[in-house]
Amino acid sequence: MFEFHGWATIRQNPAESDQEQLDIIIQKIQLKITEFAWGSGLLSLNAANGSYYLHVGGFTNRREKEADEIVELYQWIGEIAPGSYGLLYTRDDENMEGFDNEFRVQVLSRGQLQDQRDPFLSPCIPVIEDQAVSRKPERM
Repeated sequence: MFEFHGWATIRQNPAESDQEQLDIIIQKIQLKITEFAWGSGLLSLNAANGSYYLHVGGFTNRREKEADEIVELYQWIGEIAPGSYGLLYTRDDENMEGFDNEFRVQVLSRGQLQDQRDPFLSPCIPVIEDQAVSRKPERM
């Protein structure tokens, strides 16, 4: 299973933003989101108290195109709005590079998306899950 949860605050740049430019950026992000044809999961851009934020989350049976699209979206937001910041947590229990028992954290700040290890919920076994116990069928 592939699991992802994330948020990002959208800001034009690390200094003061020009509201007109920020509105254009928000329109671009809204348009980009409409291009995604996800069957499941959360992908929303919201406004609160004059600020904009992105929320993402979901579970897919396998790491599919949604996983790549969400990472590409975060990278693209970093390019067009380098003042944006946020986190994207992912977990792929079928990862073949040795990360199948941990979350990965992608940190968005100052236009860059950097991959880091998760210090809070990983390793998943034993921090948040128990080791599966295989049981042999009893003989009759």
